[in-house]
Amino acid sequence: MKKNKFFGKYYKCQNKDGYTIAFIDSISNEGKMVQIINNDKSYYVTNISDIEINDHHIKCDIHQKDLSIKGELIFSNYKKVKKDIMSYFRLFPIECKHQIYSMNHTVNGTLIINDKEINFLDSDGYIEGDKGRNFPNKYLWLNSTKRDCSLTLAIATIPLIGFSIKGITCLIKTKEKEYLFGTYNFAKIIKLERNHLIIKKNKYELEIFISDFIAHKLKAPVKGDMVRFIHECPSVEINYTLKYKNKVIINKNDKYASYEFMFD
Repeated sequence: MKKNKFFGKYYKCQNKDGYTIAFIDSISNEGKMVQIINNDKSYYVTNISDIEINDHHIKCDIHQKDLSIKGELIFSNYKKVKKDIMSYFRLFPIECKHQIYSMNHTVNGTLIINDKEINFLDSDGYIEGDKGRNFPNKYLWLNSTKRDCSLTLAIATIPLIGFSIKGITCLIKTKEKEYLFGTYNFAKIIKLERNHLIIKKNKYELEIFISDFIAHKLKAPVKGDMVRFIHECPSVEINYTLKYKNKVIINKNDKYASYEFMFD
């Protein structure tokens, strides 16, 4: 990994009871780091040899002061995206580039977390990644991982050649179709509030309501150093509606979406 750069992958696993756990596997100036966040708390893995992470499985044998995890989760049946969510913006020299590896896949296995057994039977998973120099100074990120309809959304203030823009990347994936909203295809932010978002693109409108939430602390990069703190809520209730010509084509409620809001 080049100096002042970072690369990270985010593995979200959610069982049918709404128990959510995410593993963030990253490389930065400090070397390899693994962070874990669940419904209750966030953790840093002090000995990374205690955990094995790849796109096929996560295997843990972690025993540290604040966290004990033993078990394995196996991934299968990936739902990959048809198009790059950043499109030609990936060619620009921006500080953080985003990639979706799987909008939804099957998770099976068992984890014993702090002496409590958590089962993942035909459960849901999601994988994304980021690389670059910094996380955006101001941004939001939202993910709803469901088999019939998944949503992932990021809005960020992006420095670009002497000025800055609010960039949008958003994908809704159903069994039949993908709906893309991006700065590159002229999507516009109509409302940007902590609990209420509206985005429009041509004759499409996406409106999202987010319930109040409690977030947990995670480390994020500044020039490749993991010295910034962000806050994520791994499980919050949202409702989103997609309209075409003012006609509702998707209306979904997810009690266990994941959310970060860093515009305050």
